[in-house]
This record gives sequence, structure tokens and C-alpha cells, in this order.
Amino acid sequence: MKDLAGKTAVITGGGSGIGRGMALAFADAGMNVAIGDIEPAAGEAVRAEIEALGVEAMSLPLDVVDGAAVRSFADAIFERFGAVHLLCNNAGVVTFDLMNDITDADWRWVIGVNLEGVVNGLQAFLPRMKDQPGEKHIVNTASIAGIGPHKGIAPYVATKYAVVGISETLHAEREDLGIGCSVLCPGNVQTQIVKSGRNRQDSVGGPDHRVNKQVQSQISQGMDPMEVGRVVRQAVIDDDLYIFTHPDTREIAETRFDAILAAFDKCAQRERDR
Repeated sequence: MKDLAGKTAVITGGGSGIGRGMALAFADAGMNVAIGDIEPAAGEAVRAEIEALGVEAMSLPLDVVDGAAVRSFADAIFERFGAVHLLCNNAGVVTFDLMNDITDADWRWVIGVNLEGVVNGLQAFLPRMKDQPGEKHIVNTASIAGIGPHKGIAPYVATKYAVVGISETLHAEREDLGIGCSVLCPGNVQTQIVKSGRNRQDSVGGPDHRVNKQVQSQISQGMDPMEVGRVVRQAVIDDDLYIFTHPDTREIAETRFDAILAAFDKCAQRERDR
């Protein structure tokens, strides 16, 4: 999508972290921006920042787990701006436990936000975006944890693998849909995701204010989300499928795919030995 100015971007989880970074990066390129965030005050603060850049913005409270709410969110944006040219399914959460300690509620919460939230965004926006003329693009936020396994965050890994697969499939369907797609797989970024339990819905256990201090310390040293936003903006312009932020995370992909290729080699050897 080469020409961004005057077009409309939608960002879920846009009130902080990577979502805020993307919102401001696209606004700086002249795009109007609509933000959905489960924390209304955070979304409103970013809306004010965007309007200070001289473009239009709106912010609405949004729980991406609620499909009806996402559809209403989409309705309000199309009514305000008439079209959506860029959809960023970005909202995400994480829990920290080894597999045997993960509760049913943990699984439901992370799957609900990270995977069903993306699906709800696609269901609400994709059909109308397809029918629009001109360039359109979707960015789904996964993680480097969607490229290779990470201990202690199994639900997060599972959902991010799924988001990568959804994005690859959407990219493969681009000729049919007329919509580009990128999947963002960031490494260590300064966000509030370690504190995401503060917004945990009552249906999956309610707010949880525990913080993994080791991970929080690591994240505090991570990449500036504003830089991530600029990287994503350029990837949209360049029509990239994969967006990586940290070159040193290449090893995660190499380790996984080396093991996969070795398994294929073993399969081929088995066939030769028959």
C-alpha cells in the first residue's frame, strides 16, 4: 500500500505499547486512525496525540473477545470515515506458567484475546474491505513466539502460531481478496503485556495483578514501540509478509526449521530403505 495519506487505519489495542506506536506512525504518514482499546482512557490519550498531528482520529472502548462489540466498532468506523484501508489486529495478552500449571481459564483468556480477537477483527472488517476499491492491507500482530517455541507461555505460543498461519493464508488469498497482509513477529519490546492480567475479564478469572518480575525487567530494556510502529509502516508500504524487529531472533526460526527439515530427511531415508 504505497499511498497512506488521507486513508484510514484501525488498530486494536491501540492505547499503549506496539498499538500506540503503530497508531502514531500511521498518523504521522497522514492517515486517519481509529483506536479500539479495553482501557478507554488509554485510547483517548492516544487519540489526542494523533489529532495533535493534524489528522482525524477516534477512540472507542473495545474488548476484542466480544464479537458483537467488534462488529459495532467496525460499524462506527465505517460510518465516520466511509472506508477502512488498513486493519491492525494487535490486542494481546500473556500468562506465565509451565504447561501442567495452566488453568482452563488461562487457556480461554489467552485464546479469546489473541486468536479469537484476530478472527473477530477479520470477520467484522474483511468483507467490507474486500468490496472497497483501491489498496488495502491487514497487519496481524503475532510474536517471535509464533515462529518457535518458548517455555512457560504455551497458550501465548499456540495463539501466535495460529496468527502466523492465518496471516500466511490471507497473504496466499491476496489475488482473490485484493488485500495485502503482514504478520508482525516482534522480539523484546517495551510494552505492558506482562501486566495484561489487569484487564482480564470476569468470565475467565477476573483481574490478575501478578507480574513476572524477571520478564518485566527484560521487557523494560526492549525496543521502543515507536520504532516498531515505523518498521510496521514501512512493511505495509513495501507489502512485506513477515515483519521481524530483532535480527538476533533469526536463530529461533533456524533452530525450528532445521529440525523440521531433518525430520523430512529422516522420512525420505525411510522411504529409500523400504
